[in-house]
Amino acid sequence: MTSRKRGTLALAVCLVLVAAWAAISYATNTPPFKKPKGTIEAADLCPSFGESQEAADLLNRLLPYAAEYRFSRDEIPLRAVGDPDLRSTSSCSVSGDGRRLLLVRTEMASWSSEEAWQEEVRSETNGRKPTAFDAGRWAFTTTPEILRVGAVFSACLSEPQDIGLSTSVLLPAPAPADRLDDLRRLTEIAAQQAHTGARCPLPADTPRR
Repeated sequence: MTSRKRGTLALAVCLVLVAAWAAISYATNTPPFKKPKGTIEAADLCPSFGESQEAADLLNRLLPYAAEYRFSRDEIPLRAVGDPDLRSTSSCSVSGDGRRLLLVRTEMASWSSEEAWQEEVRSETNGRKPTAFDAGRWAFTTTPEILRVGAVFSACLSEPQDIGLSTSVLLPAPAPADRLDDLRRLTEIAAQQAHTGARCPLPADTPRR
């Protein structure tokens, strides 16, 4: 084989390898063909966040990379306080690239104390290392190894019993530590939206009598 033929063959092999690499990169969404991170707008949000552009901005900062974000459309609306079944829930999830990235859940119920409420939320979310923050009547965040949780309890109804709303936001992939304030604010927005939607007669931060 002449040197010219060997050079031509080598060039052909290189072109095949480059084409194969490009095809794999495009198919697996890796550089240089990686798609830009998706953007969430206020109009995309589920009812748990209302139509808050602030919530959309917070989600864009908190959520890990995905080429596109999808909100669940099977949310069960939280009943207003006039409904005879006071123990009700609502939920909404955000997914991207085939995995769930966030779950927000609100439950209307009665808890005997802050400790009882916190214990129930933590048991349902595998939450550990709780740290209180100022929102609603009670609020805390956790920073475990696999989940980051923000939760707010808001007062809602005093008669015939003390009824409140427990709103929690779960991030299966923990956000960076410097985004903790974003998680707390997002949880507060969801709690405020739930409180408004349930038409609670009590202010969200009403102290227990």
